[in-house]
Amino acid sequence: MIPADVASRLKLAVPDQPAATQPVTPLKNLPDVLSDLVPGQRVMAEIQALLPNGSYRAVVAQRDITLALPFSAKKGDSLELEVVESDGKLTLAVVNSRSGSTSASSTPDSVSTSLSNTGKLIGDLLGGVGEQGKRAAPAPLNGNQPLVDDLPGSAPQLAPILKEALSKSGVFYEAHQARWVAGELPTDALRQEPQGKLSSATPNATIESKNTDSAPTSVAARAESSAQAGTTIPRDLTPIVQQQLDALATQNYAWQGQIWPGQQMQWEITENPDNARSADSEAAGRWQTRLKLTLPMLGGIDTVLRLRPNGEVDISMTTDSENSESRLRQGATALRTQMEAAGLNLTQLLVQHGEATS
Repeated sequence: MIPADVASRLKLAVPDQPAATQPVTPLKNLPDVLSDLVPGQRVMAEIQALLPNGSYRAVVAQRDITLALPFSAKKGDSLELEVVESDGKLTLAVVNSRSGSTSASSTPDSVSTSLSNTGKLIGDLLGGVGEQGKRAAPAPLNGNQPLVDDLPGSAPQLAPILKEALSKSGVFYEAHQARWVAGELPTDALRQEPQGKLSSATPNATIESKNTDSAPTSVAARAESSAQAGTTIPRDLTPIVQQQLDALATQNYAWQGQIWPGQQMQWEITENPDNARSADSEAAGRWQTRLKLTLPMLGGIDTVLRLRPNGEVDISMTTDSENSESRLRQGATALRTQMEAAGLNLTQLLVQHGEATS
């Protein structure tokens, strides 16, 4: 994976980016902060801390918010932000940076002159991710092919299939390479991921180990090789690399594809929003996953599962009809029983109908 601070700096290489303001991606708590603001209004943000994922914790309108900035900042810096509208949604843009360092408006010139070929290539990839907070499209899961041939008979049958598809998606490829170097992962496992399959077909795109095995190169290494040759990352890998860059900034991993033939699914995994506001080790271990499905009998369903320590799970479900809401409520007892059998404690189940929150 590409370091988060490098990824944020490379956003400055996006062509045709306005010089007066720079997009800043608000990651968490944005609806609360902007609820009473209008496009064109300006607010001040004070940087509180640099977070481990490369984003920044700041105070805006006396409320905490997490920002992904297109330049480096330090604790105590003040940023003048302007509320702008993009694709019908409110977001923020940096107007001025009040600190002892170079101002935000002049940063692009100093950074762009020192970008390597690899940096320019990654900047081109970020052109479809970072503009005005735009997110990368969900990566295709399993090459858009169904994960199973038919509807599984039970959840325990589907869980390992989803886990395997996630592991082979390519988004965690560099992390898997690190495990391979440590002797914790076989070479064949790397070659089952999209980057590995491509490298396997290119004899000179391997890294020789002290043993007799060789592992496919990482995205960064392949990017350097492509940049030197004057080409780009292969088209099949572009969505995956964009998803990696997006995940670095937002800690959100998104996929889409078919679970079984004809059944589409959107799947997201992200940090629990509480993690950014707490240094507690227990809170840092909390994650949440989100599934969006349209089922034949229940219609559209948007489900969020919040995973907590000690096997605790909170579930929020939004359906598009009262009938679906009623049927899901009727199955609550059975769901709780099945989760207990799997060693999980369902601490909260919320079922409602209406428009799902984004």
